[in-house]
Amino acid sequence: MRTFYRIPMLVFMLLTQVTMLMAQGNKPENVPTSVYGTYQGEATTEITNDKGTTKGAKKQLKIEISKGENGYTVLTLKDFSVGQYAFDNISFKNCLLMSKGNKWQIYVPSNLYGSFTTKDKVYTLLLEGIIYEDKSFVHKDGSLDLNFSIIYKNTKIEHLFKGKKENGTTGIHKLTQQSDKQTMYDLQGHQVEKPRKGIYIVNGKKIVY
Repeated sequence: MRTFYRIPMLVFMLLTQVTMLMAQGNKPENVPTSVYGTYQGEATTEITNDKGTTKGAKKQLKIEISKGENGYTVLTLKDFSVGQYAFDNISFKNCLLMSKGNKWQIYVPSNLYGSFTTKDKVYTLLLEGIIYEDKSFVHKDGSLDLNFSIIYKNTKIEHLFKGKKENGTTGIHKLTQQSDKQTMYDLQGHQVEKPRKGIYIVNGKKIVY
């Protein structure tokens, strides 16, 4: 004889409400454009494999935060290496940035998992990536803390990154009183005595006038 168990209606309603709240909590927030950009800094590393856990070498890293699709945020490791293998980009897509007072917490609903081809197009590696949200924040002062791991085969390399947002990444600077007194050239290399609004070359740098 079969026995059927019925879930009480109250329990069912509670489970439904919890599911809805969790879904609402994972909706992307409006992220200010000031968060987007490239952050440069240093990461300490820790390597874990079958032999145990050891401290790895420090790394100089560049990490780009950019706008993704459907309100999500993309976090990209630029010119990143895994052991002897070098990659142009390794991207965590569909990241969520949650406002926490004077900082934004970085949260990834699902781990990175996929095949990535090296810069020289010789090797394709299957990599997994994890971001630890309890230690990953974008601060309003322009700094970034990111705790993440990249896993290849049986080796996990954990990174603890601390960096600052790069300024003037376009290479174009604002006009200052000092540059205003120096010789100015247009983009074709012609000297300009009475410049109008535009971009000029002063002392080898692009200047917005």
